[in-house]
Amino acid sequence: MDEPNVIMQFLEGMNGTRWLMIGFVLLVLEVLTGTMYILWVAAAALIVGVIMFIAPVLDWSAQLLLFAVLTGVLMYFGHTYLRPKMKGGEPSDLNDRARSMVGMRVKAVADFETGRGRVQVGDTQWRAKMDEGTAKAGDELKISSVDGTTLVVVPL
Repeated sequence: MDEPNVIMQFLEGMNGTRWLMIGFVLLVLEVLTGTMYILWVAAAALIVGVIMFIAPVLDWSAQLLLFAVLTGVLMYFGHTYLRPKMKGGEPSDLNDRARSMVGMRVKAVADFETGRGRVQVGDTQWRAKMDEGTAKAGDELKISSVDGTTLVVVPL
C-alpha cells in the first residue's frame, strides 16, 4: 500500500539534478543501442533538467508535461529532418570489393579472346570483359564497372 506514496515522493522530488541524471543514463543507452530514438528522449530530459536549474518553479506535473511535449517535438524533428540526411549519400563500397575497384588500373594476364580474359588486381586474378577493343597480355586497362563477379575493363 505504500507504493503510490513512494512514486509520488519521487515525482514531487523531481529537480534539475534528477532530470540531468535521467538524461545522461538515456544517452548511455543510446550509445549502446544506436537507435537514434532514445537520443531524443535523452535530449528532452536534459533540456528539462537545464530549465529546472535556471527556473525551478515547475511542479512535477508541469515537468512531466514539458518532458512529454519536448520528446514529441524532438522525435518529430529528428525523424523528419535529421534521420534522412544521415542516411543519405552514396552507398559505401566498404564491403563490396569488386565495386571498390572501379577506376583502378590493371594488367591483362593473357590475350583477350572474344572480348573476355583475365586481369591481375593486386595478387588476385579476376575474370574480365571488354565491350569494345582487344587487349594483349601485359596491356594496361582500367576497370570501368563490375558485372556480377566479372570486371568490365577499357583500354587506357
